Amino acid sequence: MSNIASWFSNTANLSILGAAAAYIWSATQQIVQRRVEAHERDFQTFHKLVRDLVSPEGPDGKIWEDRQAAVAFELRNYPQYYEFTERMLLRLRSIWGPWPRLVEEIDLTLEHIKRNK
Repeated sequence: MSNIASWFSNTANLSILGAAAAYIWSATQQIVQRRVEAHERDFQTFHKLVRDLVSPEGPDGKIWEDRQAAVAFELRNYPQYYEFTERMLLRLRSIWGPWPRLVEEIDLTLEHIKRNK
């Protein structure tokens, strides 16, 4: 016990301990901040993809099948949203029956989601 007390009474040891604690706190805060920022970027990107998938491109309301098929494919990269993505794609699949390439990509994405849930 006296060794611990003498170690803490040494100013150099306390300085080292304080600097180490400050470094650990700073590094932890930076890691947490980066995770929050990454989550926010994922959130924004996912919602932009959903908007691109369900919103017509121009004022004429025309659906761009290839662009939307690419978006359906990209939705595979967001496993935290699989539950919503699955429900949305099932609904869109029934609406977009006349576009076979788009429906095919939706089916492939749904298969991917079911395998990786």
